[in-house]
Amino acid sequence: MRRAFAPLAIAFLAALCGCVTTQKIPVSTDPGGAAVFLDGVKVCEATPCGVEAKTDQNHLLTIVKDGYRQKDVTLRLAQTPGGKTVLTPDIVTLKLRTPDQPDLTDKDSAVGTAIDIGTELLQRVLKDATAPK
Repeated sequence: MRRAFAPLAIAFLAALCGCVTTQKIPVSTDPGGAAVFLDGVKVCEATPCGVEAKTDQNHLLTIVKDGYRQKDVTLRLAQTPGGKTVLTPDIVTLKLRTPDQPDLTDKDSAVGTAIDIGTELLQRVLKDATAPK
């Protein structure tokens, strides 16, 4: 009788566990040695490293290194052609920038840099236009 219930018990326990899986996301930075946070929890002391994330929701990776700008990367849910749920990007590779280096891949930084260049150019033009001849 016990043997008849064993497969049923195993199936029941498997159903209770759910289908949530994890995915390992490799994270590397240039320069290395950055700390990595997953949804606000430190999961890696120093890059390069691998981060385990559940594939049941989107996640926020935050990469921090003293003397460099913080970088945030959203890991989003996606479906493979076979119907498997995965996180993208599946590899995170970042070039860290110091506060004085423009990061043209960051919209806010790119706009700020363009405004600074435009302002400087306009000041030069106005100075040249008002200079005595």
